[in-house]
Amino acid sequence: MESLKRTTRGEDLYGSVSGVIKRQKLANVTTDGSPNLTGKNVGLLKRIQERVKEDNPEQEVIFLHCIIHQEALCKSVLQLDHVVKPVVKVVNFIRARGLQHRQFIKFLEESDADHQDLLYHSNVRWLSLGKVCQRVWELKQEISLFLELLEKADDFPELSDTDWLCDLAFAVDRLTHMNELNVKLQGKDQFVHEMYTNVRAFKTKLALFSKQMSNKSFAHFPTLATLKEAP
Repeated sequence: MESLKRTTRGEDLYGSVSGVIKRQKLANVTTDGSPNLTGKNVGLLKRIQERVKEDNPEQEVIFLHCIIHQEALCKSVLQLDHVVKPVVKVVNFIRARGLQHRQFIKFLEESDADHQDLLYHSNVRWLSLGKVCQRVWELKQEISLFLELLEKADDFPELSDTDWLCDLAFAVDRLTHMNELNVKLQGKDQFVHEMYTNVRAFKTKLALFSKQMSNKSFAHFPTLATLKEAP
């Protein structure tokens, strides 16, 4: 294992791994999808393939995408921006100002709420978003009342929009399922066949979820089901 202390361009990465290519026969490479790795002209993978073919024109190196990063890429197809942006906006509005944040905590204590604070979302670990959305969902009434006291409710119309709340509930359930999968893909002593089995099982679940929702069954989406049960 080697750390790069300066730039991390494709050529820099190649310089670090070229010694390994000379000493050992390279069969496959596993990476994430960053441009310095996958760039078609000067990315690390392109350079590795060219280097291997210099020694053996018939050899093809197998390039694999990290299974955990593949799971994380699901965010790009979930279409959550219209939910995420208002959630992050209201959390930042309340937590970014010290006095306002303390007032909100006191308000929750006086309201005997189930939780005593909101959670921050980390862009680095996007699956924390599931917990943030769930907390906003569980405190949505308290948040709305607090914003009304500050005369700021009009700045967050989504919290009174039935359709948006429905999307938020659906997002909470979807991200919960994603978080459960993510936990199974992390930790020590993980073998790739076990991770692959978990991903395949999750794909099977998705087919089941789709069929159930087509039949208006929300057994695996308990947050969304609360809206269906509401009068």
